[in-house]
Amino acid sequence: MSNLPLHAVVDKAAARPESSPASDRYALIRYAAAAVVGLVFWALRVQGLADRISLGLELSSNVSLGGVDWKSCGDGYDGYQCASITLPLDHRNSSDPRTVTISVNRYLATNITHRKGLIFINPGGPGGSGTSAAFKRAISFSKILKGQYDIIGFDPRGINQTRPYLSCFQTDLDREVFEKMSNGFSLNLPVNITWEAAEDLQRQVAFMSSAAASLAAKCFERVGEYMAYFGTEAVVLDIDAMTKLIEGEDARVNFWGFSYGTIIGQYLIKILPSERIGRVMIDGVVNPTVWSSYPIEAYHEGLDNIDDVLSSFARSCASAGSSCALSHMDAPSILSSIDTLIDTLYANPVPVTDLQAPAVATAANFRQLLFGSMYRIQTWTDLAEHIYNGLQGNFSGIVKATTSKVNASGAYIPDASAYSTYPIYCSDTKAYDSERKPPSTAELALSTLDDLKKYSYRMGDRFFSLSLCHEWTGVTPRRSRYEGTFELRNDTLDTPILVLSNEYDPVTSLASAMYANRRLGNNARLVQQKDGWGHCSTSQKSFCTLEVISAYMVDGVIPTEKHTLCEVDEKPFVPFNESIWTEGVEADVEARKAWMEMNLNWDGLLR
Repeated sequence: MSNLPLHAVVDKAAARPESSPASDRYALIRYAAAAVVGLVFWALRVQGLADRISLGLELSSNVSLGGVDWKSCGDGYDGYQCASITLPLDHRNSSDPRTVTISVNRYLATNITHRKGLIFINPGGPGGSGTSAAFKRAISFSKILKGQYDIIGFDPRGINQTRPYLSCFQTDLDREVFEKMSNGFSLNLPVNITWEAAEDLQRQVAFMSSAAASLAAKCFERVGEYMAYFGTEAVVLDIDAMTKLIEGEDARVNFWGFSYGTIIGQYLIKILPSERIGRVMIDGVVNPTVWSSYPIEAYHEGLDNIDDVLSSFARSCASAGSSCALSHMDAPSILSSIDTLIDTLYANPVPVTDLQAPAVATAANFRQLLFGSMYRIQTWTDLAEHIYNGLQGNFSGIVKATTSKVNASGAYIPDASAYSTYPIYCSDTKAYDSERKPPSTAELALSTLDDLKKYSYRMGDRFFSLSLCHEWTGVTPRRSRYEGTFELRNDTLDTPILVLSNEYDPVTSLASAMYANRRLGNNARLVQQKDGWGHCSTSQKSFCTLEVISAYMVDGVIPTEKHTLCEVDEKPFVPFNESIWTEGVEADVEARKAWMEMNLNWDGLLR
């Protein structure tokens, strides 16, 4: 395929083994940190709204709402059509003339005789481009659904080709420079949190808070108050409006959302009238109650299973023989070696001289590699090799895998919506006020220490930057925040939604999926991939899950059981034999091959 066209541009805490300082020492550090004076937050009083026209923010007195003008997406994209759909900026305020233009593409249904309508997909994020996901995956989606749906990809507000989008820099090179300066908002921490490490954490938190304030001010300078309209409630109303425009006033909304897309799905079934809801699937479930709370409470509970996934890596590797570079060690030794590497790199960063540019290996590099590798078991072989090499003193692979390059060509490329996660997420959260004041630096550091202890000393801080919404003053007051609850009375929906989850998901825990299934009563059915590791069901092959999805979307068959268990058909460190599942079987081979293509390089976006 050619380059993408323009549109694409149990009490587990008690059971979990501790690899941490004793709890009394931890408590001492925690209370000591609380005594440190907090950072004085920057005030954001930016008045300029530069580059409005280039971002598509100009108003038009002649905007015609409605209608979809589908066009070719370009050579190499047969079966696809692209469009831009203009909708109200504020669906709740008809007197506001401002608009947004949503970038949309679709892969047309191939089974016209049995066409059931359209289905919107969202790959996650927040910040993931639905049009890019559709260009990459729509053919697979279509085959899984027997060609009976138009697959609709769209860029939600603030993202990619939708206008306005979150532009924070004049060029992409400026973004890359900021990314280097801020270290991608990643903290550099050891596993063994000492008094000195806790003090260092507080210094890092102060720096990251200032970096967030600087970034948010620049974003507001370029985008202005439009940032306050990027929240999920507005996205849901956009989907409803687009369904009517594309398919007709009476067409129901069908939706398949992954990771953050499950927030869209859970908002959708609450915000829209029940008669508007068709078939909805949410995969890799985020808890919306926590998501929409105060930012300092953020989405850390999604990490509840992350140490379980890492332990699964260690156990699988130890029994994998020559398929895993660390199989000469038992599982506890592998985990201990990981902790030793983190602590060693924290205390003594290592110079790396055999890459194109001089570099330094840090604990942050290694922790980033660990975290990213938890998303897919297919990466575990490489992870084991990186750990093995690191134990031998060779860190170039770790650095290369986690260090982005600064490209001079970025000086000629417009900034993309790289930081759209923040105004979208922050727009969904509760705003701080005089009764609930923003957290101080010390409070943020304490919260991070608590997350490390509660979820993982190795990776429990990964969503720290979501705690910094108080620096994003441009989304206050909230203009697109859903204020309601997330429960549904039994029999609200004509068709229950399908809730999908791995048993061990590193960032969207099974507990969140079970909570959704319980909260929604008979309006939901849960499919759990037993002994599944990775983010979303698509990260590990299960043809049982495929059959449930196909039956639900194509035949309208709802699982009889409230909670269904599906076995996985792919194991870590074991080469997958495709022919066993596609030759001489009484099954839809085309759908199975499409499901395997979906598994290939699948990457959830919630990071």
